[in-house]
Amino acid sequence: MSPLDSSVVTASAAAPRRLPAFVRFLIAAVWVIAVFFGSGVVFGLLHGHTLLPALLYRLLGCALAMGGFAFLLRVLDLDERPLDAALGLPLSRGALRGWLYGLALGAALMSLDAGAIAIFGSLQLHMHFSAALLLRGGIIFVTLFWAALLEELCFRGYPFEKLVESLGATGAVLALSALFGALHLGNPNAGGLWSFGFWNTLLVGVLFALARLRTGNLWFPFGLHLGWNLFQGSVFGLPVSGLSDFATVITATVHGSHRLTGGGYGPEASATCCVLLILSLPVLWRITTPRHT
Repeated sequence: MSPLDSSVVTASAAAPRRLPAFVRFLIAAVWVIAVFFGSGVVFGLLHGHTLLPALLYRLLGCALAMGGFAFLLRVLDLDERPLDAALGLPLSRGALRGWLYGLALGAALMSLDAGAIAIFGSLQLHMHFSAALLLRGGIIFVTLFWAALLEELCFRGYPFEKLVESLGATGAVLALSALFGALHLGNPNAGGLWSFGFWNTLLVGVLFALARLRTGNLWFPFGLHLGWNLFQGSVFGLPVSGLSDFATVITATVHGSHRLTGGGYGPEASATCCVLLILSLPVLWRITTPRHT
């Protein structure tokens, strides 16, 4: 054996071996559970208030999620990239553009859904102005901002990447989108496993995951998630996955069949939303350019 061959063998033997991708996914999943549990403790301690615990819950969750995933990236993945890029949030020149494009698409999709309710049923918007309501609306926007980021980090961030490595893109998208839908079954008026609420929430997860795969980072799905929730809950005053806490300045009065409006769960439990989501998948594919993470 030549000296060169010997050095190659020595270097190979000394190189640390990474855990299988699925094992790293499981470790990340355990951390996500811990993040939501730990953040929930803060929520419980401040349960007598309304907006403050909801905001702190998301802020703490984002900090814990990013910190934990950064540790896993360095220790388990041996990833030496800058942390912003490794976490899927590269601070590049195109970051704001991708986030705004996602925000615009989310706003457009929910506007189409609200438009369908107004055309085929009845949607009346009521405006309420006061300093207290405007302040509350601002806090809710910040809460929705961090809530969208938290869910994207946990469902389309590091755990999603590890599952893609182990199961492939299709398996990872289906698995985590099904989990995304299942976790919303505990929300008010969710309707159960065979409801439009579950399957539409699953489709929303597929849409966000496709945006993650196509763009190679979290900026577009982060903006898409925020635009979807913001326009649904605050701009049109409709329930968001069964939660009606996001309507402040604008509230809505809705009339129409459950298949059109989604009832108490909101548009995400309607047949209209199901059709809209299915049509949005090829649109998203068309308007995004695939990039590498």
